[in-house]
Amino acid sequence: MQNLSNDQLSAVSNIITAEQLGDLRWPIVFCSVLACAIIIERIVSLAYTHISNHKRDWLKQATHLLTSEKGSCKKDNKQCFSSSNSLARKAICLLLVHKNQNKALREEIAAVWLRQQQQKLARGLKALHILALISPLLGLLGTVLGLIEMFDALATSEQAVNPATLSQGLGTAMYTTAAGLLVTVPALAFAHGLSLWKERIIHELETIINQANLMIEGVNTLADDARTLSAFHPTAAEPKLEQAPA
Repeated sequence: MQNLSNDQLSAVSNIITAEQLGDLRWPIVFCSVLACAIIIERIVSLAYTHISNHKRDWLKQATHLLTSEKGSCKKDNKQCFSSSNSLARKAICLLLVHKNQNKALREEIAAVWLRQQQQKLARGLKALHILALISPLLGLLGTVLGLIEMFDALATSEQAVNPATLSQGLGTAMYTTAAGLLVTVPALAFAHGLSLWKERIIHELETIINQANLMIEGVNTLADDARTLSAFHPTAAEPKLEQAPA
C-alpha cells in the first residue's frame, strides 16, 4: 500500500480547515464572545444589586421611613424609589406607600413588583442557555462536514491511505467539536450559577417583604428587635416584670 504524498495530505487538511471548519469557526467564535459578554454583564449587575437584607439594617430603614415626617415615601412615590439603590429599601418603601391598604392588596402589589425585579435579574440568562445549546451543535456540524469533505477527497485519490493519514484527517475534523464544547461547558456552568444567584436574591427580597408587611400589621417576627417594633406602635409598651416585695 502506498501512502498519500505530503502535497495530497496538505490539500486534504487545507480543504477541511479552510472550506469547512473555517465557515463554522466564526459562528462558534461569535457564540463565545456573546456568551462572555452576557456572563460579565450579569456578574457585574448581580454584584451591584444591593439587597441590604440584614435584620437590623432593613428594620432600621423601615423605622426611619415610617417615622420620618419628611420621608420621601410620604411625599412622592417616584422620589422614594429613586432615592436608593437598595432593593430592600425599595421593597419596604413600596409597602409603606400602600400601608393604608389592606394586607391582601399590599401583598398583590408587592408580588407584581417582585416579578418585575425577577425579570430584570434574569435578563440574558435564557440567551446564555441558548448559546450553550447551539455551540456544541455547531461544532458537531463542522465535524460532520469536515469528515464528509475528507472522505470525498480520499475517495478521489488514486493512492491508498494508511492509518496515520486517516487519523490525522479525523483529528483535524474534530477541532470544531472541541471548540463547541469549550464554549458550552463554561456557558452552561455560568448560566446555572447565575440562576442560583438570582433565585437567592429573590428569596431574600420575599423574606424582607413578608416580614415588613407583618410589621406594618403589628406582628413582631423578630424577637430580638422588639424595641424597634415599638416605633410602629408606640402604644404597645413592653411588659414589665413585677418586683417581689422586700
